[in-house]
Amino acid sequence: MPLYKANAIVLRNWDLGESDRIISLYTMEFGKIRGVAHGVRRLTTKFGSSTLPFTCIKVSFYGNDSHELKTISQTEIVKSCQGIRENLEKILYGSFLIELIEHLIIGTHRDERIFRFILKYLTWLEHETTEIILYSFCFKLLCMLGFRPMLSNCAICHQVVDNYKIWFSWDEGGIICPVCLKERQGVMSVPKEVIELTKRLISERVETLRTYPVSAQLMDEMKGFTLYFLKYYLTFPIKSMGFIEEMM
Repeated sequence: MPLYKANAIVLRNWDLGESDRIISLYTMEFGKIRGVAHGVRRLTTKFGSSTLPFTCIKVSFYGNDSHELKTISQTEIVKSCQGIRENLEKILYGSFLIELIEHLIIGTHRDERIFRFILKYLTWLEHETTEIILYSFCFKLLCMLGFRPMLSNCAICHQVVDNYKIWFSWDEGGIICPVCLKERQGVMSVPKEVIELTKRLISERVETLRTYPVSAQLMDEMKGFTLYFLKYYLTFPIKSMGFIEEMM
């Protein structure tokens, strides 16, 4: 069986028996994979803390395309992101990002941009927590996966929409003008400020968004819009969002 090496970010892990552990990874070279690390729960394990969530590692594994579960033989920590695991709020935020990756990325879907994107946001989260991290990550990831919403023109007639009050339809994948609205079901009324902020979250660099001021009211409206938009693409609810809402 061939041996492969990859740069990877640990998403989740599950204990398997008394000493083994299944690890979910997003790799730069192979996309999303799962592998079993034998003996990881022993005191003398060679894996150490490298299998903990949010850790960026170099991993060696055996397997091929016909084997869904790889065999992990060696790991080496590149960036531990320990700062996330030392704070409950950061753990919840990080878990939200990980849940999105696991639910939205179907199959392996190898993309080096997504790997670097995940690592950049985990690095941001290690130093600070702000809700804009969640919404920025969500919409940028959706766009990278080909689900960019239409936010300037009506998704039906393609006319420019510049009203203060805007309607958004997940069925159409974008905003709808008053003329096309009629009696359409499943639409959401969205303030223009939310649409404008969403455009910025999609187009601007992370470094710019880190210092972008957003009022508490706008952030709360952004939360509702983000969850509404996500429901169309997710088959399961985001568990960590419930915990985040309880804390805030």
